[in-house]
Amino acid sequence: MEKFALFMVLLNAALLSGNSYLHLFLILFISLGFFAHGLGFLKLIRLLALPFGFIVLGSISIAFSLHADPESSLFCFDTMDLCIGLEEAGLNKALSLFMKAMAAVMALNYLILSCSLSEINDIGRRLRIPLILRELFVLTYRYISLLFSFTNQVHISQRNRLGYVNRKKSVLSIGMLFSSVFIKSLLFSNRSLEALQSRGYDGEFYFNEQNMPIRLKQVLLLILLGILLIVIHFVTSI
Repeated sequence: MEKFALFMVLLNAALLSGNSYLHLFLILFISLGFFAHGLGFLKLIRLLALPFGFIVLGSISIAFSLHADPESSLFCFDTMDLCIGLEEAGLNKALSLFMKAMAAVMALNYLILSCSLSEINDIGRRLRIPLILRELFVLTYRYISLLFSFTNQVHISQRNRLGYVNRKKSVLSIGMLFSSVFIKSLLFSNRSLEALQSRGYDGEFYFNEQNMPIRLKQVLLLILLGILLIVIHFVTSI
């Protein structure tokens, strides 16, 4: 719950504030925390690669306008009586949204990397989150990790067999990669269902509950961090 409380402080600071300096501070603060606990820079880049791509595409769609003013636009393309341009207001809004989304993604990565599956499920149970949502989360969490594991194994096998030496073989190998991962996922799903049913699965996953006392030091640090974020928000907004 201490980790979840810290996650909520970071997430609310990212979503409720429109200050890009605060978002940059959150990104650097969480990144330094990852580095201090042994996560390498390249691993962090791979972790952020997928959400970064979606956020960039969303930001670009906001930055450009179909009916831009040619005189006030930074540049403009005239086509079919439309001025597709990049205005300063749209660019600022896209940059603000990009920083906010990246700060929120970093906060979510902190929760996922710092809490185990059983801890997150226990947090959901304590917060009275419906059982169906907790079950979907557990299954999704598990299958995403297996999907990456299967994909990595098949990719290494294909690369060792020279499956990516040229463009033609690369396209063929990618198609075989998707099909083999899909088949492996179906097989694992059936085996997992059979294993759960043979163990008396009744619709809820049970984990060992961890009851730990509230540490006053951690609570004070959370309060100080919240105050620091508020101060950064107002100081940089002046």
